[in-house]
Parts: sequence; C-alpha cells; structure tokens
Amino acid sequence: MAIRPAASRDPTSARQLLVDVSIIASHDAGTGIQRVVRSLLLQLLEAPPPGFEIRPIRATRRQSYRYANRYLASLTSSESPEEDENVQIFNGDIFLGLDLSSRIAPRRQLDLLKWRVKGVRCAFVVYDLLPLLHPHWFTSRATRSFRYWVSTLAVHADALLCISRAVSDEVRSCMKERFDLTANGPDTGWFHLGADLPTRHASAATDSSHRVNVNSNLGHQSVLMVGTIEPRKGHAQVLDAFDLLWQNGVESTLIIAGKQGWHVESFIEHLTNHPEAGKRLHWFPNIKDVQLAQLYSELNGLVMASEAEGFGLPLVEAAKYGMPVFVRDLAVFREVAGEHATYFAANTGAELAPQLAEWLDQLGSGSAPASHTMKSLTWSASAEQLKALIADLDRSR
Repeated sequence: MAIRPAASRDPTSARQLLVDVSIIASHDAGTGIQRVVRSLLLQLLEAPPPGFEIRPIRATRRQSYRYANRYLASLTSSESPEEDENVQIFNGDIFLGLDLSSRIAPRRQLDLLKWRVKGVRCAFVVYDLLPLLHPHWFTSRATRSFRYWVSTLAVHADALLCISRAVSDEVRSCMKERFDLTANGPDTGWFHLGADLPTRHASAATDSSHRVNVNSNLGHQSVLMVGTIEPRKGHAQVLDAFDLLWQNGVESTLIIAGKQGWHVESFIEHLTNHPEAGKRLHWFPNIKDVQLAQLYSELNGLVMASEAEGFGLPLVEAAKYGMPVFVRDLAVFREVAGEHATYFAANTGAELAPQLAEWLDQLGSGSAPASHTMKSLTWSASAEQLKALIADLDRSR
C-alpha cells in the first residue's frame, strides 16, 4: 500500500508533539507511572517546547491513534468535544511515547512506520526494563507484551528517554546485546522525575473526612512504605522484620500505602488478617495525593525495600517533607538519594530486623540522615529536562 506524503502545514503554525496517553486516557489507576504521565503532561501543556503544540493522543490494539480530546478536557476541566478525531500527521512532528503502552504500541507499528516515512521522529520514555530482566516478578502476559514493546522500540525509536542514569545504562546494554544496535541504534538519554505533592500546610488543613487516621503510638516511631504491592517491592520482608521487632517489644508502627498488585494474594491475606492490623500495622490501598502528603508530613520515616527500581519516586516525595529514608542499597537509589539516606542489605526479614531496629533508634534520637537537602526536582524542572532531550532529538534530524 502506497504511503502518501504528509499534508502541508501552514508555515506559521506550530509542529505537533504527539504525546501518547493511551493507558491513562482509558483508565487512570493512579499507579506510579500514571502519576508521572499526568504530571509531565500537565507541565508540557503549560510550557510546550518552543515551536511545538502539545497534542495528547491515544490508541487501542485495534484502533489507530486519535487525538485524546476528551481525556485532555477531563484533565484540564475544559469543555469536552463530542469525539476524538483521527491524528493528522505533518513533516517535523514528534511522537512521544510517554505512557507505558506495552500492549498497544506493538499493534500500532504500521502507524509508526507510516509516520516515520512522512517525517515524524519517535521517542519513547523508558521507566525500567524489569519485566525483561526479571520476568518472574510479573505475569506471563505482562512479560510477553513487554518483550514485544522493547522490540518495537528497537525498530521504530529514534530516541529512548530513560528516567535515570541507571535505566539508561541498562537500555543501552539491552539494545546492543539483544538487537546488536550500537552506533545505528536509538539515542539514549536520561532525566529525573519530580514531586509536587500538596504542601505541609495544605495536608494539615485537609478536611477531617479525607484525612488518614492512624493509631500512632506516642513516643514511638511510625514509618511508611509507598507503592503498589508487588513481589519486588519487599513488603513481605519488611513485615517479617517488624514481626521480629514487635516480638522483642518494639512499639513502632508500619503504614503501607499502595494498591494490591499481582502475585501477592498470600501476602495480602497475611496483611489483612495480621494480629497487628489496625494497631501497629495499617494498609491504605486507595490513597489520594493529599492523604499521601499528610502521611509524608506526619510520619517519622520512609522505607523503600524494592529489589529493583527505575527511579524511586517516593524518595524525592519524602525529601520534600524532610522525611528520613531507609532504603535497599541499589545503584539507582544511590543515584537519587546519595548520602541523604540510610542503606541496608538483607535477604531475609531476620537479616533486615537489626538494621531496621538501629534506624528506628536513630529516628528516635534524631540522628538518622536527613533528606531535606537531597537534590530533588519539581515536576516543572523534570519536564524541562525532558524537553531538553526532545530538543536534542529535534536538532539531530
């Protein structure tokens, strides 16, 4: 089938930055990636790259890309159009795969091929390669879709924009080892994520009906874990460590904020039926940003026990509130937190318990490393880094 040339653009009009929001436009589940997509899209809409107009787009596995007009209207509280229109392509436009559309993008390769022939450059944000590197942590369907998605990037991407230096290194290695792409492969760059949760004052002023009620033990520490409950996040190990500490008379409280993920049915049963549930153990599966801000501002510390991450967004969120952080010793966490965190290495709850106990003591004495001087970005600053990478891609055409 012949591919027609791109339609002529008015020389005075802006080029399109076509931002893929296929997943979040269908259902905003409030996951970490979707929080990133929503935050960066709002910043791009507020301050587009020079010479570009931001046009969110969406597709399904069966339907080609359309302008996500109705999602944009819901996001910006503007009047909603009757329907989403087919995307019209012009030479010089840029496609940005901001959403993780791993089940959709591989089905839309003909669209991408047509667009590239017409002069569109394609960039994808890569959050991590975990389903490829650690498939046992994910469902078989998710890992299969992710493999197809990575292959789609190898074929169609002009640039891969990673959320940390650590992910960028992994992506570059993957493109070389899996697809033999080196000098002719996609450009690979990285930027860091931001955090703009409500202020301390706003979270303190939250209406009582929306506040999170935690039975805190006066004089003892209350610590927080944030993120979807899934195998790699380390919730089971942390709870095992707390069980040992509670048996030894420690009165600290553990608060978990995050939805139930996959492969964690037995842990969720243990969590909900735990003898300390509602006492020294609390789980909030459906928490709003203002409630999360309340927890960051009122609790004593953050625990991140993930066995692997692409970035670690709760680290920079906690730093906005000066909350001390206790994290697994991962390269990406050292990239993000540097010297402003306490690091641990443990394979079991028994190995973790004494390190956790020491940190809890430091919280009580005020000697735990503070996080308020950790280098962190607002979402506006994060978007500026992303726009700089897009500008690099545009200049390389």
